[in-house]
Amino acid sequence: MRKSEIYLPLKYNSGEPIESVKITAICDELAEAFGAITVSPLQAPYQGKWKYGGVQYVDDIIKVEVITPSNSATKRRLKDFKERLKESLQQIDILITTHGIQVI
Repeated sequence: MRKSEIYLPLKYNSGEPIESVKITAICDELAEAFGAITVSPLQAPYQGKWKYGGVQYVDDIIKVEVITPSNSATKRRLKDFKERLKESLQQIDILITTHGIQVI
């Protein structure tokens, strides 16, 4: 089993807020695909800072956590999902991390 963490920005790179219905649809898709999710609160987002092409970006982000099987099909699915998110949310990149876990 793995815990996958998907860091979703709350604003487009232009600074405009991402529509809440879009965030909800992303969360719904993940819950449908994997059975359950945990989401950090929108009222207390994380803040991420990163540089690209000499420009520093500051993002308000929420973290969506999903417990997934540890197999190549899931890894492929998450990579494909990441590419769709980058396009849909107009981002240079989307951070997705995975960690091996043991569920008790």
